[in-house]
Amino acid sequence: MQDYDPLKEITEELDREEAVLTVRVERRRYNKPTTVIAGFPKDADLADIAKRLKTSLATGGASKDGEIVLLGDHGKRAREKLEALGYHVSES
Repeated sequence: MQDYDPLKEITEELDREEAVLTVRVERRRYNKPTTVIAGFPKDADLADIAKRLKTSLATGGASKDGEIVLLGDHGKRAREKLEALGYHVSES
């Protein structure tokens, strides 16, 4: 049986709201567009967030070194999805 900690949920929500994410589109290998999302809190579950984004955007990608990399130019749609998850995304 696990202990229920209501403060943990509150602190996770506050971390999510205070984090300012940056979404940028870069040209990488073979001049293909790649969307890079950075600025997540240290305790964020990047694998879960990446999975949600990849599923909703129908694309591939990975989470590595505190960033999520999505294949393709998904800047605008990724911002919308992250804001729906409760994150603040800066205009860049």
